[in-house]
Amino acid sequence: MITERRLRCIEEATALFLECGLTIPHNVTYSMGLFYGNQIIATGSLSGDMIQGLAVSPRYQGEDLSAKVLTHLMNYAVIHGITALYLFTKPTNTDKFVSMGFNIVAIAKPYTALLEWGAPGIKDYIQKLASITDDDPGESSAIVMNCNPFTLGHLSLIETAAARDRKVYVLVVEEDLSAFPFQARFEMIKKGTAHLSNVVVIPGNRYIVSSMTFPSYFTRDRDLAAAHCAIDVEIFLEHIAPALGVTKRYVGTEPFSPVTAIYNQTMKERLTPGGIQVIEVERITYGDQVISASYVRRLLAANKLDEIRKLVPDVTFEYLLSDAAVPVIRSIIGGVGYCEDA
Repeated sequence: MITERRLRCIEEATALFLECGLTIPHNVTYSMGLFYGNQIIATGSLSGDMIQGLAVSPRYQGEDLSAKVLTHLMNYAVIHGITALYLFTKPTNTDKFVSMGFNIVAIAKPYTALLEWGAPGIKDYIQKLASITDDDPGESSAIVMNCNPFTLGHLSLIETAAARDRKVYVLVVEEDLSAFPFQARFEMIKKGTAHLSNVVVIPGNRYIVSSMTFPSYFTRDRDLAAAHCAIDVEIFLEHIAPALGVTKRYVGTEPFSPVTAIYNQTMKERLTPGGIQVIEVERITYGDQVISASYVRRLLAANKLDEIRKLVPDVTFEYLLSDAAVPVIRSIIGGVGYCEDA
Protein backbone atom coordinates (compact mmCIF):
# COMPACT_ATOMS: atom_id res chain seq x y z
CA MET A 1 0.00 0.00 0.00
CA ILE A 2 1.35 3.44 -0.95
CA THR A 3 0.97 5.86 1.95
CA GLU A 4 0.20 9.54 1.46
CA ARG A 5 3.73 10.50 2.52
CA ARG A 6 5.32 8.00 0.17
CA LEU A 7 3.16 9.23 -2.69
CA ARG A 8 4.23 12.81 -1.92
CA CYS A 9 7.91 11.73 -1.94
CA ILE A 10 7.45 10.06 -5.32
CA GLU A 11 5.82 13.20 -6.69
CA GLU A 12 8.61 15.42 -5.32
CA ALA A 13 11.31 13.09 -6.69
CA THR A 14 9.63 13.12 -10.11
CA ALA A 15 9.57 16.92 -10.04
CA LEU A 16 13.28 16.91 -9.12
CA PHE A 17 14.13 14.63 -12.06
CA LEU A 18 12.29 16.95 -14.42
CA GLU A 19 13.96 20.01 -12.90
CA CYS A 20 17.37 18.39 -13.46
CA GLY A 21 16.47 17.31 -17.00
CA LEU A 22 16.79 13.63 -16.10
CA THR A 23 14.83 10.58 -17.15
CA ILE A 24 12.60 9.08 -14.47
CA PRO A 25 14.21 5.76 -13.36
CA HIS A 26 12.45 2.49 -14.16
CA ASN A 27 12.34 -1.01 -12.65
CA VAL A 28 13.57 0.46 -9.38
CA THR A 29 14.36 -1.97 -6.55
CA TYR A 30 15.46 0.60 -3.94
CA SER A 31 15.30 4.39 -3.62
CA MET A 32 16.55 6.89 -1.06
CA GLY A 33 16.33 10.64 -0.58
CA LEU A 34 17.96 13.45 1.33
CA PHE A 35 15.61 16.03 2.77
CA TYR A 36 15.81 19.61 3.96
CA GLY A 37 12.85 19.80 6.26
CA ASN A 38 10.06 18.11 4.31
CA GLN A 39 11.57 18.91 0.93
CA ILE A 40 13.54 16.30 -1.02
CA ILE A 41 16.79 17.85 -2.26
CA ALA A 42 18.69 14.80 -3.52
CA THR A 43 17.78 11.26 -4.48
CA GLY A 44 19.17 8.09 -6.00
CA SER A 45 17.90 4.62 -6.83
CA LEU A 46 19.04 1.12 -7.64
CA SER A 47 17.64 -1.13 -10.32
CA GLY A 48 19.34 -4.34 -9.29
CA ASP A 49 23.02 -3.43 -9.60
CA MET A 50 22.42 -0.36 -11.78
CA ILE A 51 22.48 3.10 -10.19
CA GLN A 52 19.69 5.25 -11.60
CA GLY A 53 17.97 8.54 -10.88
CA LEU A 54 20.90 10.31 -9.22
CA ALA A 55 19.61 13.87 -8.87
CA VAL A 56 20.50 16.90 -6.74
CA SER A 57 18.40 20.05 -6.61
CA PRO A 58 20.10 22.91 -8.47
CA ARG A 59 19.66 25.02 -5.32
CA TYR A 60 21.92 22.65 -3.38
CA GLN A 61 24.65 22.03 -5.93
CA GLY A 62 28.20 22.24 -4.57
CA GLU A 63 27.33 20.69 -1.20
CA ASP A 64 28.57 17.21 -2.15
CA LEU A 65 25.10 15.72 -1.85
CA SER A 66 25.62 13.37 -4.82
CA ALA A 67 28.54 11.79 -2.95
CA LYS A 68 26.32 11.25 0.11
CA VAL A 69 23.66 9.60 -2.04
CA LEU A 70 26.21 7.39 -3.80
CA THR A 71 27.86 6.36 -0.53
CA HIS A 72 24.49 5.33 0.88
CA LEU A 73 23.63 3.30 -2.25
CA MET A 74 27.04 1.59 -2.23
CA ASN A 75 26.69 0.67 1.44
CA TYR A 76 23.16 -0.60 0.87
CA ALA A 77 24.37 -2.72 -2.05
CA VAL A 78 27.17 -4.33 -0.02
CA ILE A 79 24.85 -5.11 2.90
CA HIS A 80 22.47 -6.84 0.48
CA GLY A 81 25.13 -8.91 -1.28
CA ILE A 82 25.60 -6.76 -4.38
CA THR A 83 29.35 -6.62 -4.98
CA ALA A 84 29.43 -4.53 -8.16
CA LEU A 85 27.51 -1.44 -9.25
CA TYR A 86 27.20 0.26 -12.62
CA LEU A 87 26.05 3.68 -13.76
CA PHE A 88 25.74 5.79 -16.88
CA THR A 89 26.60 9.46 -16.90
CA LYS A 90 27.54 12.22 -19.30
CA PRO A 91 31.12 11.96 -20.61
CA THR A 92 31.88 15.29 -18.91
CA ASN A 93 30.83 13.99 -15.47
CA THR A 94 33.16 11.01 -15.12
CA ASP A 95 35.77 12.66 -12.87
CA LYS A 96 33.50 13.00 -9.83
CA PHE A 97 32.60 9.32 -9.97
CA VAL A 98 36.20 8.22 -10.49
CA SER A 99 37.09 10.18 -7.34
CA MET A 100 34.65 7.93 -5.46
CA GLY A 101 36.25 4.70 -6.62
CA PHE A 102 34.37 4.06 -9.87
CA ASN A 103 36.26 2.88 -12.94
CA ILE A 104 35.47 3.98 -16.47
CA VAL A 105 34.42 1.03 -18.64
CA ALA A 106 33.96 3.05 -21.82
CA ILE A 107 33.08 6.53 -23.05
CA ALA A 108 30.92 6.90 -26.14
CA LYS A 109 31.01 10.58 -27.04
CA PRO A 110 28.79 12.53 -27.35
CA TYR A 111 26.25 10.23 -25.74
CA THR A 112 27.28 8.62 -22.48
CA ALA A 113 29.90 6.92 -20.33
CA LEU A 114 29.60 3.63 -18.44
CA LEU A 115 31.35 3.31 -15.08
CA GLU A 116 31.53 0.47 -12.58
CA TRP A 117 32.45 -0.06 -8.95
CA GLY A 118 33.36 -3.26 -7.15
CA ALA A 119 33.91 -6.75 -8.53
CA PRO A 120 33.68 -8.67 -10.74
CA GLY A 121 34.33 -6.03 -13.38
CA ILE A 122 35.48 -5.58 -16.94
CA LYS A 123 39.08 -6.46 -16.03
CA ASP A 124 37.99 -9.87 -14.73
CA TYR A 125 36.13 -10.66 -17.95
CA ILE A 126 39.01 -9.48 -20.12
CA GLN A 127 41.43 -11.68 -18.19
CA LYS A 128 39.21 -14.67 -18.99
CA LEU A 129 39.15 -13.72 -22.66
CA ALA A 130 42.89 -13.18 -22.78
CA SER A 131 43.51 -16.62 -21.24
CA ILE A 132 41.62 -18.18 -24.18
CA THR A 133 44.22 -16.84 -26.60
CA ASP A 134 47.26 -18.05 -24.62
CA ASP A 135 47.65 -21.26 -26.63
CA ASP A 136 46.94 -19.64 -29.98
CA PRO A 137 47.82 -15.93 -30.10
CA GLY A 138 47.49 -13.93 -33.30
CA GLU A 139 45.03 -11.99 -35.40
CA SER A 140 41.44 -13.17 -35.31
CA SER A 141 37.92 -12.18 -36.27
CA ALA A 142 34.77 -11.99 -34.17
CA ILE A 143 31.03 -12.44 -34.55
CA VAL A 144 28.46 -11.49 -31.93
CA MET A 145 25.28 -13.56 -32.09
CA ASN A 146 22.09 -14.10 -30.14
CA CYS A 147 20.71 -17.00 -32.24
CA ASN A 148 17.12 -17.09 -31.09
CA PRO A 149 17.31 -19.83 -32.41
CA PHE A 150 20.45 -20.87 -34.32
CA THR A 151 19.65 -20.92 -38.06
CA LEU A 152 21.40 -21.83 -41.30
CA GLY A 153 21.87 -18.09 -41.75
CA HIS A 154 23.94 -17.88 -38.57
CA LEU A 155 25.89 -20.97 -39.56
CA SER A 156 26.59 -19.54 -43.03
CA LEU A 157 28.01 -16.34 -41.52
CA ILE A 158 30.28 -18.31 -39.20
CA GLU A 159 31.43 -20.60 -42.01
CA THR A 160 32.18 -17.58 -44.21
CA ALA A 161 34.41 -16.06 -41.54
CA ALA A 162 36.04 -19.41 -40.76
CA ALA A 163 36.93 -19.93 -44.44
CA ARG A 164 38.60 -16.54 -44.66
CA ASP A 165 40.35 -16.11 -41.33
CA ARG A 166 42.83 -17.93 -39.10
CA LYS A 167 40.64 -17.85 -35.98
CA VAL A 168 37.02 -16.87 -35.37
CA TYR A 169 35.54 -16.07 -31.96
CA VAL A 170 31.77 -16.30 -31.71
CA LEU A 171 30.52 -14.33 -28.69
CA VAL A 172 27.04 -15.46 -27.71
CA VAL A 173 24.64 -12.95 -26.15
CA GLU A 174 24.32 -14.19 -22.57
CA GLU A 175 21.34 -12.11 -21.49
CA ASP A 176 18.32 -14.36 -20.94
CA LEU A 177 15.72 -12.06 -22.45
CA SER A 178 15.03 -14.12 -25.57
CA ALA A 179 12.57 -16.93 -26.17
CA PHE A 180 15.39 -19.49 -26.28
CA PRO A 181 17.45 -19.57 -23.05
CA PHE A 182 21.15 -18.77 -23.18
CA GLN A 183 22.36 -22.28 -22.38
CA ALA A 184 20.29 -23.76 -25.19
CA ARG A 185 21.47 -21.14 -27.68
CA PHE A 186 25.10 -21.59 -26.60
CA GLU A 187 24.97 -25.37 -26.98
CA MET A 188 23.28 -25.15 -30.39
CA ILE A 189 26.03 -22.86 -31.70
CA LYS A 190 28.82 -24.89 -30.13
CA LYS A 191 27.55 -28.23 -31.47
CA GLY A 192 26.58 -26.70 -34.79
CA THR A 193 30.10 -25.37 -35.40
CA ALA A 194 32.03 -28.36 -34.04
CA HIS A 195 33.21 -29.18 -37.58
CA LEU A 196 35.04 -25.83 -37.77
CA SER A 197 38.36 -26.31 -35.99
CA ASN A 198 39.23 -22.59 -36.01
CA VAL A 199 35.97 -21.44 -34.38
CA VAL A 200 35.77 -20.80 -30.63
CA VAL A 201 32.38 -20.13 -29.01
CA ILE A 202 32.42 -17.84 -25.94
CA PRO A 203 29.73 -16.49 -23.56
CA GLY A 204 29.30 -12.76 -24.11
CA ASN A 205 28.98 -11.80 -20.44
CA ARG A 206 27.31 -8.49 -19.56
CA TYR A 207 29.73 -6.41 -21.58
CA ILE A 208 28.32 -7.09 -25.01
CA VAL A 209 24.68 -6.80 -26.17
CA SER A 210 23.14 -7.00 -22.71
CA SER A 211 20.37 -5.17 -20.91
CA MET A 212 23.14 -3.06 -19.38
CA THR A 213 25.10 -2.11 -22.52
CA PHE A 214 22.42 -2.35 -25.20
CA PRO A 215 18.88 -2.50 -23.72
CA SER A 216 17.24 -1.23 -26.91
CA TYR A 217 18.35 -4.43 -28.66
CA PHE A 218 15.68 -6.18 -26.60
CA THR A 219 13.13 -3.35 -26.37
CA ARG A 220 13.59 -2.14 -29.97
CA ASP A 221 13.57 1.49 -28.82
CA ARG A 222 14.88 3.35 -31.89
CA ASP A 223 15.16 6.68 -30.05
CA LEU A 224 17.79 5.31 -27.65
CA ALA A 225 19.45 2.88 -30.04
CA ALA A 226 22.22 5.21 -31.21
CA ALA A 227 23.51 5.84 -27.67
CA HIS A 228 23.20 2.18 -26.64
CA CYS A 229 24.93 0.96 -29.81
CA ALA A 230 27.75 3.44 -29.28
CA ILE A 231 28.62 2.32 -25.73
CA ASP A 232 28.36 -1.37 -26.68
CA VAL A 233 30.69 -0.89 -29.65
CA GLU A 234 33.15 1.18 -27.62
CA ILE A 235 33.41 -1.59 -25.01
CA PHE A 236 34.15 -4.05 -27.81
CA LEU A 237 36.75 -1.73 -29.32
CA GLU A 238 38.54 -0.81 -26.11
CA HIS A 239 38.44 -4.11 -24.23
CA ILE A 240 37.16 -7.20 -26.02
CA ALA A 241 38.90 -6.84 -29.38
CA PRO A 242 42.39 -6.26 -27.89
CA ALA A 243 41.98 -9.22 -25.51
CA LEU A 244 41.16 -11.59 -28.39
CA GLY A 245 43.39 -10.04 -31.04
CA VAL A 246 40.37 -9.17 -33.19
CA THR A 247 41.01 -7.21 -36.37
CA LYS A 248 37.75 -8.05 -38.18
CA ARG A 249 34.13 -8.22 -37.10
CA TYR A 250 31.58 -9.99 -39.26
CA VAL A 251 27.90 -9.02 -39.38
CA GLY A 252 24.97 -10.07 -41.51
CA THR A 253 23.00 -7.56 -43.56
CA GLU A 254 19.88 -6.37 -41.76
CA PRO A 255 16.73 -6.11 -43.90
CA PHE A 256 14.24 -6.34 -41.01
CA SER A 257 15.28 -4.65 -37.76
CA PRO A 258 15.95 -0.88 -37.73
CA VAL A 259 17.76 -1.17 -34.38
CA THR A 260 20.14 -3.86 -35.67
CA ALA A 261 20.69 -1.78 -38.80
CA ILE A 262 21.71 1.14 -36.58
CA TYR A 263 24.06 -1.21 -34.73
CA ASN A 264 25.73 -2.31 -37.97
CA GLN A 265 26.20 1.32 -39.03
CA THR A 266 27.58 2.27 -35.61
CA MET A 267 30.13 -0.54 -35.87
CA LYS A 268 31.34 0.78 -39.21
CA GLU A 269 31.63 4.32 -37.85
CA ARG A 270 33.44 3.43 -34.62
CA LEU A 271 35.35 0.20 -35.24
CA THR A 272 36.87 1.10 -38.61
CA PRO A 273 38.80 4.16 -37.32
CA GLY A 274 39.96 1.95 -34.44
CA GLY A 275 41.60 -0.50 -36.84
CA ILE A 276 38.88 -3.16 -36.92
CA GLN A 277 37.41 -4.01 -40.30
CA VAL A 278 33.64 -4.48 -40.34
CA ILE A 279 32.63 -7.07 -42.94
CA GLU A 280 28.94 -7.14 -43.81
CA VAL A 281 27.86 -10.43 -45.40
CA GLU A 282 24.64 -10.80 -47.38
CA ARG A 283 22.11 -13.01 -45.61
CA ILE A 284 21.33 -16.29 -47.28
CA THR A 285 17.85 -17.15 -48.51
CA TYR A 286 15.67 -20.20 -48.96
CA GLY A 287 13.66 -19.59 -52.10
CA ASP A 288 12.55 -15.98 -51.85
CA GLN A 289 12.68 -15.94 -48.04
CA VAL A 290 15.63 -14.45 -46.15
CA ILE A 291 16.55 -16.90 -43.40
CA SER A 292 16.16 -15.25 -40.03
CA ALA A 293 15.49 -16.29 -36.45
CA SER A 294 12.34 -14.19 -36.34
CA TYR A 295 10.94 -16.04 -39.36
CA VAL A 296 11.72 -19.38 -37.71
CA ARG A 297 9.86 -18.25 -34.59
CA ARG A 298 6.85 -17.27 -36.68
CA LEU A 299 6.85 -20.73 -38.23
CA LEU A 300 7.12 -22.25 -34.75
CA ALA A 301 4.11 -20.24 -33.62
CA ALA A 302 2.22 -21.69 -36.59
CA ASN A 303 3.53 -25.23 -35.85
CA LYS A 304 5.15 -25.51 -39.30
CA LEU A 305 8.03 -27.81 -38.38
CA ASP A 306 8.43 -29.15 -41.91
CA GLU A 307 9.26 -25.66 -43.17
CA ILE A 308 11.57 -24.97 -40.22
CA ARG A 309 13.57 -28.11 -41.04
CA LYS A 310 14.82 -26.40 -44.21
CA LEU A 311 16.03 -23.29 -42.36
CA VAL A 312 17.97 -24.61 -39.36
CA PRO A 313 20.95 -26.92 -38.72
CA ASP A 314 20.32 -30.46 -37.46
CA VAL A 315 21.31 -29.51 -33.93
CA THR A 316 18.60 -26.83 -33.78
CA PHE A 317 15.90 -29.09 -35.19
CA GLU A 318 16.84 -31.82 -32.71
CA TYR A 319 16.48 -29.32 -29.89
CA LEU A 320 13.07 -28.20 -31.17
CA LEU A 321 11.89 -31.82 -31.00
CA SER A 322 13.18 -32.31 -27.44
CA ASP A 323 11.29 -31.97 -24.17
CA ALA A 324 13.48 -28.99 -23.25
CA ALA A 325 11.97 -26.99 -26.12
CA VAL A 326 8.36 -27.48 -25.02
CA PRO A 327 8.16 -24.42 -22.70
CA VAL A 328 10.08 -22.34 -25.25
CA ILE A 329 7.65 -23.18 -28.03
CA ARG A 330 4.72 -22.52 -25.73
CA SER A 331 6.10 -19.05 -24.95
CA ILE A 332 6.50 -18.31 -28.65
CA ILE A 333 2.96 -19.43 -29.40
CA GLY A 334 1.90 -17.14 -26.56
CA GLY A 335 3.64 -14.20 -28.22
CA VAL A 336 6.92 -14.09 -26.27
CA GLY A 337 10.31 -13.84 -27.95
CA TYR A 338 9.58 -11.66 -30.97
CA CYS A 339 11.54 -8.64 -29.79
CA GLU A 340 14.78 -9.27 -31.67
CA ASP A 341 15.74 -10.97 -34.89
CA ALA A 342 19.31 -12.21 -34.44
